[in-house]
Amino acid sequence: MAAALPSLSPLGRMSLRIWLAATLTIGILLWSGRGHVLGAALVMAVLFVNENDLMPARSIGQQVAGALVGILTAQVAHELSTSWLTLGIALLLTGILVRSLGLLKGLGTGYLSCWALELMHRGNQVNWAVIFDLAFAVVVGILMAQIATWAVWPRRPMQQLRALDAGIASQLATQIRAMRHWLTSGGPPPPALRSQDLLPSIQMLEQLRQGNPGFAMPAQTQRLRVRWAQAGSLWRLVLRQWLLLEPLLLQLSTPLPPDSDPGLLAFSLADLAERLQSDPAAAPTAVLATTPGHWLEQASRLGAPQPLALAIGQQCQELQKLLHSRTLLSQALAELSPPAP
Repeated sequence: MAAALPSLSPLGRMSLRIWLAATLTIGILLWSGRGHVLGAALVMAVLFVNENDLMPARSIGQQVAGALVGILTAQVAHELSTSWLTLGIALLLTGILVRSLGLLKGLGTGYLSCWALELMHRGNQVNWAVIFDLAFAVVVGILMAQIATWAVWPRRPMQQLRALDAGIASQLATQIRAMRHWLTSGGPPPPALRSQDLLPSIQMLEQLRQGNPGFAMPAQTQRLRVRWAQAGSLWRLVLRQWLLLEPLLLQLSTPLPPDSDPGLLAFSLADLAERLQSDPAAAPTAVLATTPGHWLEQASRLGAPQPLALAIGQQCQELQKLLHSRTLLSQALAELSPPAP
């Protein structure tokens, strides 16, 4: 099962994590006899399953601390009054305290815990046993969320990012080869590439630019985050260019005439696929130099409209430039981090 985990889609991994976190949380709360706070624990378990936290241990600490601040603030406010105005003041104070203590990752748990304590015991006297049960539920929910995350995908964030990058490259290369085969052999065209097949992985890379608020991370880790975020932005541009090129290729008549060598078009597509599958550590190859005249000549040989051939040529060249930049960025990433075992 562990070998199959990297091949799961982001939605599949997240669903498996949530199921595992919820199952563990339910089991522990029922076993401990605290079923009356099971709802709060499940909320924490579902909300704090994460995907790309490079410093999970510190995040857990801030989340738990934020929850405890929220519970204690709600307890003090509850002793004064049980009105909705008091709850609003308690939430405001929770936010101020959490931020002033530098527990930004625990801001959400602080608000949730403060609200949950007041909601569960509105109008009733709150005792320390209730507070302990709620704190226990919050801690169990957060810990089970982290355990589920680690179990489904071992916490090797940089290896995960490399796997995401390789997966995007593999999908695009497969689509380009399928399109090239269709152009030369004819038959039904390959299914068009759907942007939603790649966007989740691209967004996971791009979100690294947001960083970890409240954390002072090592300089090398910060540089890696920035580089991987740049890779995500670059992949978004590559995907956009391919989605512009693919409909143009589908307008060509296939199969190409048997006595006509597809030449420049086939070579350009093969070059794109090779760039996607090449070793990132290899020296980048030069971008294929073409002129509008080359593509006009290609249009006459293929019997295609000249504007269509010029548009295809422009998109191919833009893709080659973007993939050349991707190779340079991959080399910079390889220098910053050791290769995956």
